[in-house]
Amino acid sequence: MHAKRLTSQLVTSLFGLGLLAAAPAAKAELIGTQQLTQQATQQTAGAQGTTLTQDRQTLDQFLARADVQHKLEQMGLSHDITQQRLAALSNQEVASLAGKIDAMPAAGDLGFQEMVIILLVAILVVLAV
Repeated sequence: MHAKRLTSQLVTSLFGLGLLAAAPAAKAELIGTQQLTQQATQQTAGAQGTTLTQDRQTLDQFLARADVQHKLEQMGLSHDITQQRLAALSNQEVASLAGKIDAMPAAGDLGFQEMVIILLVAILVVLAV
């Protein structure tokens, strides 16, 4: 019984040493606050740039639809005026409108009311600027 216990402890110790030997060495360095904030700013700026580009593409695709163009023309807005107003939108306004477009039901379930509301919001946002 004593030999069994000794063998068990020996196997456990060897197993533990094997795990310690296989563990990678950790390397730690001190970094300054400025370096940390600079990296965070660069990552955030890159992510915002991608999101802004995607949001603008969403708006462009929405306004390129024939039914949307037809409604805008009925409201007296030409394609050129619409593009000018779209270019004048701030980043927050673009993100807001793109979010509303993305939240719309898919498969052509967009009703007249929803489309008019989105178009009116877009026009009001541009006029408020």
